[in-house]
Amino acid sequence: MLPPYKAIFRGPAAQFFYGIIALTSVSFVCFQLKADNATVAFIYLVVIVLLSLMGSYFASAVLILLAVAGLNYFFTPPIFSFNIDLPQDIALLIVFPLVSFIVTGLVRRAEQAKRELRLAIDTLPALAWSALPDGSVDFINQRWKEIGLSLADLRGSEWINVLHPDERLRVADRWRTAVESVTPYENVEHIRTADGEYRRFLSRAQPVCDELGKIIKWYGADIDIEDQKRAEDALRESEQRFRDYTESGSDWYWETGPDHRFITVAGEPSTIGRIPRYPIGLARWDFALDLEEEPEKWRRYVADLDAHKPFRNFRYRVKRTDGSEGYISVSGKPVFDPQGRFLGYRGVSSDLTDAVRAAQLEEALQEAKVVGDNIAHDLRTPLTRVRIHLERGRERASTLEEFRAVADQAIAGLDQSMTTITALLRITEIEQSRRREGFSEIQLAPLIREVGDLYDPIADNKSVTLRVEASDEATVRGDRDLLFEAIANLVDNAVKFTPEGGGVEVALLCREGEAVIRVRDSGPGISERERDVVTRRFYRSDKTRNTKGLGLGLSMVAAIIKLHDFSLRISTGPCCTIEIVCPHLN
Repeated sequence: MLPPYKAIFRGPAAQFFYGIIALTSVSFVCFQLKADNATVAFIYLVVIVLLSLMGSYFASAVLILLAVAGLNYFFTPPIFSFNIDLPQDIALLIVFPLVSFIVTGLVRRAEQAKRELRLAIDTLPALAWSALPDGSVDFINQRWKEIGLSLADLRGSEWINVLHPDERLRVADRWRTAVESVTPYENVEHIRTADGEYRRFLSRAQPVCDELGKIIKWYGADIDIEDQKRAEDALRESEQRFRDYTESGSDWYWETGPDHRFITVAGEPSTIGRIPRYPIGLARWDFALDLEEEPEKWRRYVADLDAHKPFRNFRYRVKRTDGSEGYISVSGKPVFDPQGRFLGYRGVSSDLTDAVRAAQLEEALQEAKVVGDNIAHDLRTPLTRVRIHLERGRERASTLEEFRAVADQAIAGLDQSMTTITALLRITEIEQSRRREGFSEIQLAPLIREVGDLYDPIADNKSVTLRVEASDEATVRGDRDLLFEAIANLVDNAVKFTPEGGGVEVALLCREGEAVIRVRDSGPGISERERDVVTRRFYRSDKTRNTKGLGLGLSMVAAIIKLHDFSLRISTGPCCTIEIVCPHLN
């Protein structure tokens, strides 16, 4: 076996060697026959094109240059004189190398395409072949050799001998009919393999005809029926496994079209957590319950769909078959055809209702524990005071006035406890979304001015300047009484914690797509470490423990903001700025 570098140069060297011999012979014969320049150029071109079939473009280029030198000799001897008198000879000398290079390149490209096509045909699992117009085989692919047959076994009419003896006559008659009638051939045949066994093949052939309808070539292929049957069985088994998965798994499979509407749903979502069946022809957002509550989430989701991006664990709410709310998680990936055209999405969905409810229950239990601890802690002090006052009154009070004083102190302590319990119950009511049914469109500017009018006398009594700026027009959707209560709590805290001579500013700011209610004061402010805890129930900052209050104001505000799907921003540092950010409708 030759080394690789020698094998590379063997073909060009042979082509160059044979080319030198051929060009020398042609030149000698043409010189003896005194042929004209055009005849010599044509013969040179034929020789170069035939030699280019050996495959080396470099060798062809060298032979073309040698042919040009030979032509130059025929124009004006001796060689390399470059003395050409006639203009047509100059044109011939220019055209010849150009034509030689172009034709050689085309021949090499056609030969390369032929070799690539033959390699592709050799990779086919079918028995591919071609035949002459009379039906005699002249080409077979590699698959024939794998079953133990060569071109010598099939060449010409010998192919009839590899068929089962019982069907040779019938197949020959059928093939003859197809050749004479110039029609496609199709038949089931038993072909002998290397082990002497006969296997069933589906044989098909198509004639290629010229403009006059005369057969030029036959192209055919024989497909192993048993292999095809095994492939079909494997495909059916795979489809059945997938069908069993979709019907028995906890997830269900779906497909959508280019418009993101459902075209296929596999599985039974109606039996999994009582989730309703996906309606064919509708989009996911057509039956989602949180479309209006979380518009930004859905806007981002639709933008990803339009950009044909894959998505994972997108969650939304739906109405279950029993009328309650359910939670679904979906994941999907885009599908494209071989030309890159978007066809839609495929993915799976899961019922998360039980998991979400379990998490909500755990969160509620944990919160109830914390609230219970806080209630026990905050109610113990006033109730202890009530008990102490009553014990002292029982032991020390001797007059009616003294008994009344003890009773008044006990009533004040009980009132404080009742206020705390009422506030907690109200926060719980808000957090459980019992007020969502009362949502409507609300003008923020009149609402903020109403809060300012309410607290203006209180600020004056404390020598605090209260300034309200709410000239912008902004409309939001929500519960007017709850929003009034939230803004009032913020203003109440600002006035309460601002020292005498300070100022409180309430402003309505309108930005693109959102409205901002800002309450700013000149009080002690909130530190960085307290920003995440000031909205907890009963939290009291060290700076404000001497100020009367329950520590539930910001908890109430946070619950109201969460109910409305707004956001609450709290700045840190000296002075305090709290903003309620909400999307406005106009």
